[in-house]
Amino acid sequence: MRLILAFDVFGTLLDTSSFPPEIRRRQLELTWVYTTMEKFVPFREITRQAIQEYLLTHEGSETDLMNAWLNLRAYPDTRFLKDISELADVFALSNGSVEEVEEHLRRNGVLQYFKGVVSAEEVKAYKPSPRVYKYFLERAGYPAFLASSNWFDLMGAKNAGMGALYLNRRMEKLSLVQVDIIARDLEKLALYLKEKA
Repeated sequence: MRLILAFDVFGTLLDTSSFPPEIRRRQLELTWVYTTMEKFVPFREITRQAIQEYLLTHEGSETDLMNAWLNLRAYPDTRFLKDISELADVFALSNGSVEEVEEHLRRNGVLQYFKGVVSAEEVKAYKPSPRVYKYFLERAGYPAFLASSNWFDLMGAKNAGMGALYLNRRMEKLSLVQVDIIARDLEKLALYLKEKA
């Protein structure tokens, strides 16, 4: 049975470090608040709201900041997705819309390594809601692992019955979630999967 691997996108495959951290933090907080309120707001609009709030106290242009978000660069090690896709069925599982995520992956030259893109928007809730991960499992099958650099994402995946693969890009220890696999980057993950094949 082939391994099913769902990759988080923002912060895991795409480097968000060039984007203002205040906007990224508010963007995440808004997804959590709207999901708790059971109110669906599209991710693009949430991003816009976070940018507009940032501009109340910072210089800049809404258009420029939105363009910066829509043109995030992939981490250099995403080239190892080719090797990983030969060993596992690779999906993207993101808060972003299917169209936005596909465009990011296409522009960064890695879309061809994915069997599909699954968006939290399809269930009108955002990660770490269990609805997102359970929907992915229904779509892609069991057992499946989530690969993420975000602790809350891994916590949500484990809670919903997925395996958790921590892509530890920032060399940070996790205390709130027990992960199944830890890899420093995608090159190390590809090597690990080859050893286990």
